[in-house]
Amino acid sequence: MNTLPRAVTAQWFKDAEAYLALRRHWRRLIQSDRRRSLNAAHHLLYMALLGKDWRRAFTPPSNPRKLANGAFVSWALFGALARFSFAHHQQELLAPFEGLVSAAMLEQLRPLLPRPGRSEYQAAQYVPRNWPFEAYCVPRSAIQAPHAETRHG
Repeated sequence: MNTLPRAVTAQWFKDAEAYLALRRHWRRLIQSDRRRSLNAAHHLLYMALLGKDWRRAFTPPSNPRKLANGAFVSWALFGALARFSFAHHQQELLAPFEGLVSAAMLEQLRPLLPRPGRSEYQAAQYVPRNWPFEAYCVPRSAIQAPHAETRHG
């Protein structure tokens, strides 16, 4: 699954205003000098909370010289995903969001993100728009069918 259905992302926000507040905050953050303090994991977290395909923010290394010198192994994608796996990164992940993203939201998101290992795939398998793994690992039970509204009148 490359994007999350609204049935999943809606669980993280108490209402539409909370969702819009996060978007406004991120826009202000990106336009401020604080953007320099953001890392790949912060961008991934924001995109994932919106249910977007966060992989689009990453470009696989392709320079043969850099790849020969380990660029694939140290690629920011792996570090960003690893930060979600360990609770001791939680405070650092949540800090820029100033309370708009909670620890509970992060806990709900964690199991939905893949954990590809550096040795699981070869560098050549990482091609933009043709990734070797999905952006999200969502069990069918997590996707609730939207309730049909009935009209009376």
